[in-house]
Amino acid sequence: MTLSRDTGRSVRKLQGWEPSQRTVYEHDAQGRLSSSTTTLESEFGPTDIEWLTALLEVEREEGGHGFLMSEATSPDADPDLPDSHYRFVAGTPQTTPEGDLVFSPTYDLAERARLNFVADLRKEERDPHAGLVVPVHRVRVEPKGARKRRRRNASPPPTD
Repeated sequence: MTLSRDTGRSVRKLQGWEPSQRTVYEHDAQGRLSSSTTTLESEFGPTDIEWLTALLEVEREEGGHGFLMSEATSPDADPDLPDSHYRFVAGTPQTTPEGDLVFSPTYDLAERARLNFVADLRKEERDPHAGLVVPVHRVRVEPKGARKRRRRNASPPPTD
C-alpha cells in the first residue's frame, strides 16, 4: 500500500491491471462522425480507496517508535499498574556471555558515516552518538495479580 501511495498508482495497476475504456461515437444526419467520447474505467476502485484510507489512519496514529499511540499510551502497558499486560523496552536485545538478556543501543553505521562526513565538512566536532538508533520492543508480561508467589524452601529462622 505504501508503494501505491508513494507512486500514485492503484495496487491493481501496480499488479499489471489496465483500465478498460469505452468509446461512444456520434454521427450527424449524413452519417458522418460528429464526435466521439472515450471514458476510462477509474484506476482507483472502492477497495483501493478503503486500503489507502486505512493506511493513512494507521500512519497518523503511529508514533516515532513504530507503535500505535493507542498502544503506547494504554494502561495495559503502564509498568506501575499491577494488571498491565505488556511493557515497552528500548534497545536491541542481546545475550551477555553470562546468558543474561540485556537491551543495548544500536548504531546505524551508514547514518553515522554520513553525519561524521557532514561534521568534518563543517569543521565541527563529531557527535559521539551519531547514528544512534533506539528500537522499542513490546514485551508481554503476566499481570502482577496473576503471578504465583514462590514459596521459600528454607525453613524460617528460629524464634527464641
